[in-house]
Amino acid sequence: MLNIKKIKQQANYLWRVGATGFSFASFGVGGVVIGGVLSPIVNLSTKDKKLRQEKTQKIIKHSFHGFFDMMENLGLMTYEIEGLEKLENSRQELVIANHPTLVDVVMLIGLMEQANCVVKQALWSNPFTRGPVQGAGYILNAGSEQFIQECVERLACKESPSLVIFPEGTRTAKGEVINDFQRGAANIALRANVPIRPVLITCTPSTLTKNEKWYHIPSKPFHIHVKVLDTFTIHDALEDVSINPKNVRQLNHYFHQFFYQELSKNEQSC
Repeated sequence: MLNIKKIKQQANYLWRVGATGFSFASFGVGGVVIGGVLSPIVNLSTKDKKLRQEKTQKIIKHSFHGFFDMMENLGLMTYEIEGLEKLENSRQELVIANHPTLVDVVMLIGLMEQANCVVKQALWSNPFTRGPVQGAGYILNAGSEQFIQECVERLACKESPSLVIFPEGTRTAKGEVINDFQRGAANIALRANVPIRPVLITCTPSTLTKNEKWYHIPSKPFHIHVKVLDTFTIHDALEDVSINPKNVRQLNHYFHQFFYQELSKNEQSC
């Protein structure tokens, strides 16, 4: 009986390695199809630039949602969303989330009806992702004043989709609660003065973290828990909300401490 149980476990593990590889290949093919086929069709059929971006964002939303549903059906993962109604139709909010695993970006965008998103250079130039992210009008995180201003301008537009940003800038290091935060989110929040929507993401057991190969999968399917919290404003964090480097540092520290404390509470309750 023990040998049969062990054989089943090994067979399940090998299946999940193969299914993970299939999922990554599917994601790459999907990116090429969106960038090379669907986006050009949208561009040819829609003259208005803003409308083209909105259509591409919705294509990405449905593709991402289908992707993580596929991963669940393949037995690779399970997921739970707490407070989905707060996120689905989020408009003109700065959505900030921690970044524990590669899949959480896909999940967050897939859960939102429409979203603007800050992306790093690697995604902007990757042949499998550059078509979708550029077609959707996502914002390249160039770390410049122009980048900050573009984010603020997007949020200033009436009924604009919310802007999603991961202040860590990269996936959380394995074994850490959270990385240090870059100051881009605080800079944007201070200038845009819009509601801030925190989203806590946990992955158990940990997988697809920074510098971890795709085939280094856990011994069992991983579970992603997304918890969408209520919004707060910069006035809840700072007495003085004038725009200067000191206040940016203080707001960035507030964001980091908020996430660290909330994620630590989650770990203790598990």
